[in-house]
Amino acid sequence: MSTDKRCLNRTPTRNHTCRLRGVLAVLLVGILPMRSAAYKYFFRPIEPVCDSIARVFSQLDYDNERTRVNPADLERLGQIARQNGHPQLRARALYWQVRMTQMGAQPSACIKMLEEALRLTTDTLYDYDRACIQYQLAGNCDRMGEYMQTYELLRQAIPVFQKYKDYYFLGNAYLLMGQLFLDINYEEPALEQIALSRRSYERAHYPLNRIYFFEALAKHDDSSLALYKKSVATGDKDWGMTLQALASISTIFLERQQPDSAEYYCNQGFNVLHRQAPDNQFFYSLLAVNRVKVLYQQQRYDAALEVLRTIEPFAKQLQGERMLTTICEYLWKVNDRLGRSDDAYKYLNRYQEEYERTQQEIRRSDIPKTQAREAIARQQDQIQLLQKDAELSRNYLYVALLVALVILITALALFFYFRQRVRMHHQENRELQKSLEQEALIYNMNRQNFENDIKQKDCEISSSTLLLANKNEVLQQLSDITRRFSDEGKIPREYVQQVNNVIGDSLRNDDEWSRFKLHFDSVHPDFFVKLKQQSPDLTENDLRLCAYIRIGMRAKQIAEMLSVTPDSVNTARYRLRKKLGLSKGQSLDDHIRQV
Repeated sequence: MSTDKRCLNRTPTRNHTCRLRGVLAVLLVGILPMRSAAYKYFFRPIEPVCDSIARVFSQLDYDNERTRVNPADLERLGQIARQNGHPQLRARALYWQVRMTQMGAQPSACIKMLEEALRLTTDTLYDYDRACIQYQLAGNCDRMGEYMQTYELLRQAIPVFQKYKDYYFLGNAYLLMGQLFLDINYEEPALEQIALSRRSYERAHYPLNRIYFFEALAKHDDSSLALYKKSVATGDKDWGMTLQALASISTIFLERQQPDSAEYYCNQGFNVLHRQAPDNQFFYSLLAVNRVKVLYQQQRYDAALEVLRTIEPFAKQLQGERMLTTICEYLWKVNDRLGRSDDAYKYLNRYQEEYERTQQEIRRSDIPKTQAREAIARQQDQIQLLQKDAELSRNYLYVALLVALVILITALALFFYFRQRVRMHHQENRELQKSLEQEALIYNMNRQNFENDIKQKDCEISSSTLLLANKNEVLQQLSDITRRFSDEGKIPREYVQQVNNVIGDSLRNDDEWSRFKLHFDSVHPDFFVKLKQQSPDLTENDLRLCAYIRIGMRAKQIAEMLSVTPDSVNTARYRLRKKLGLSKGQSLDDHIRQV
């Protein structure tokens, strides 16, 4: 099993906890709490006999009484599953086979069986089975150093445990995730996962000995000792975790050069081991290594050498746990103290070989750990961003609902308010309506009278203008007659010149235009102002032409008024259209009448 540089470069406590990563994964996926009061069977029923066997397994599992499992029941469960042929029944048989034999099995064999169980679990009705298999598989992948696989499996399993409110397995999954983060030196998220595990265990009413243990594992100060002791005090039947805690306490006292205290807790560990699992080679070797260190500090070298010889064969079998390096180190040191230089030299060489092999393994494991840490960190960041987006969406929804509620309340309030106002003024409106009808009648009569007055005044203006035009025409005719008589020699030219001057002065008399304009303004106020606003380029002659058009005069009449030819009037009308910006299809007369 892989580990990292902490195993050899840090204090004995850290060395001890690092090389125990594999067994911690076994404990997390294999050893369950000691209380069955909150026990609940979550698996969906499939076959009555198999379900009854599985219920017994599940109960023993929760009570941490797996040593009482009858191997014949495991075989029977597998046999019925094979005969029945139900894929999920076969998957469940594989799952229980691994779970009930976890402590004594190799992780590679467990992974093979669990992957087969996972392939058989395809029906969405059995999502809880799938989550349990994924969790069990994650623990074994962690033992093999497959960090990303462990992380992905736990990410898939945790939501299912949340869905079923299985707070025990949820707490275990969080704790295994925390251990994974500790393995890859990702300590802050590890503490967050441990805190989540604590809350889940509390909701499940399970002991917190594992929480104390992993909190101590994540600490680097003197508080670790108190946490390990709390783990031991609350461990009850969780003997595997209790042994880990006792070994850790013993190691801490060895660090402090207090061999007597270290020996006391080491002996307590042996007592637990003899009662619970006397044949467990791993825990025996673990405690024996600490006993060797105690004896070495007590300078009892012969006794230390005797213990080392008993555990050396076990250490070779547990080489993945890195014990052989420590054993070779102390075989070298103890033989050196006893003056056995040949044996000391032999074990020194073996220690150097094991140390170098361990260092190479550590260096090889550093790369996948770093890659896993970076990949997990990226995924964690993405998850946080998604959670923030979801939270913002929820907040927007809440705000929208609140705004809608406020609008609805305001609308209702306004509705009732205006409804009351309508009722209050209903009678007044009736009276006002009658009054308005009378006023409207009076207004219409006044308007009719006003329009009649306007029409009458327009007629007067037109009449006076036409009379003026006739006068100008008569004067023009007189001018033409005198000019003809002058040309015939009947009248002296000086008389003709005087008459034409008088006629010209009369035709150019602006007083008539001023009087016309004043009278026109009284009938059509702001007419000239509006025209100037539409086109500031209009001249006085343009305004005069507009006024004549407004009262309905024809081009010939306008020519007589202005003493010009009708063609000149048409030319002036064309220029006026351009100044007013009229298009080809628009009527000049209609436009002026609408001013």
